Amino acid sequence: MPQFTSFYQELIVLYLIALVGYIAKGSGIFSKEADRVLTQLILYITLPALILFSLDFPFNGSLLKDFAILIFLSVFSLSLSCLVAYYIGKKSRLSVERNGVYQGLIIFGNQGFLGYAICQVLFSREGIMYAAVFNLFYLVLIWTYGIYIIAKNMMSFSWKMLILNPGTLATFIGIIMFFLPIEWPEIIYRVFQSIGAPTTPLSMLLIGSFIADLEIRKVWELSKDRHIWISAFLKLLLIPTFLIPFGIFKIKFTVLAVAVLVAAMPSAPTTSFYAKKYGADAAYASVGVSITTLLLPITLPLLYWLLNYIYK
Repeated sequence: MPQFTSFYQELIVLYLIALVGYIAKGSGIFSKEADRVLTQLILYITLPALILFSLDFPFNGSLLKDFAILIFLSVFSLSLSCLVAYYIGKKSRLSVERNGVYQGLIIFGNQGFLGYAICQVLFSREGIMYAAVFNLFYLVLIWTYGIYIIAKNMMSFSWKMLILNPGTLATFIGIIMFFLPIEWPEIIYRVFQSIGAPTTPLSMLLIGSFIADLEIRKVWELSKDRHIWISAFLKLLLIPTFLIPFGIFKIKFTVLAVAVLVAAMPSAPTTSFYAKKYGADAAYASVGVSITTLLLPITLPLLYWLLNYIYK
C-alpha cells in the first residue's frame, strides 16, 4: 500500500504541473508561439538528451533479455490496438474526417511526453531506459501507419522523416552505445543529465497548455459522442490489460510495469497534430486526447494496483 500511495502522490505532482500550464495559457503567460517552442524544445533537445542519459548503462545479458521482452510486448500491444481500432472504426460508420482520428485515438498513446514522465517518477533512470526500448516500434508505427490512417494517401511516406526523428535517433544511438565497450565521457554524461532533467515538468506544462486551448462548448458537444468514450475505455484499460497475463512467465516487475503503464497512456496529442495538418477533424481529436488525459488519474492507478497485486 505505501508503494501505491507513492504512485498516486507522483501522479498528483505531475497533474499539478499540468495545472500550472493550464493557468499559464489561460492567463496569457503562454502564447501559441510558446507551445510551439516548448514542443520543439522537448522533442529536439531535452527528450533526446534524457534518452541518451538513461541508456548509458554497462552491457549485461539480463538487460538484453529485458529489451527483447519489451520489444515483443510493444509489438503485441500495438498490433492488437491496430486490429481492434480497424474493426471498431469499420463498425462505427463515422465520417471520413473522423474515422482515421478515431483509430488513432485507440492506437497511439502519449508515450513520448507523459509516458516518459510516469516512468521517470516511478522507476528513475531504469524506467526511462525501458520506456525508450518499449517505444521503438511505437515510433516506427506512429510515423508510418499513424500518418496513413489520418491522411489516407494524401502524402507519400518519407523514410527520412522516420529515421531523422530525434526520439528514434537518440534511442538507436543509445542502444549502440549500450552494446559498445565504451561509455560517454563524464562531461558529456553530465550535459545529457542536465539537459534531460527538465523533460518531465516541461511535458506536463505543455499538456496543460494544450487542454486550455479547447473551447468548453466544443468539448461539451463532442463529449456526448459515445465513440469518444469507447476509444477511451479501449486505450486506457482494455488493451493494456491484455499485457498483464504475461506476468505468469516471471517477467521482471519493472519490465512488465513499464510496458503496461506506457501502453495505458492517454491518446497522443500527435493525433491532433496530424488531424490539423491533413484536414481531418482536429477538434474531435483534441477532445479525445483531453478526455483520456483527464481520466488517467483514475485508470492508471487501477492498472498499477493490479500489477502489484499479481506480483506481491
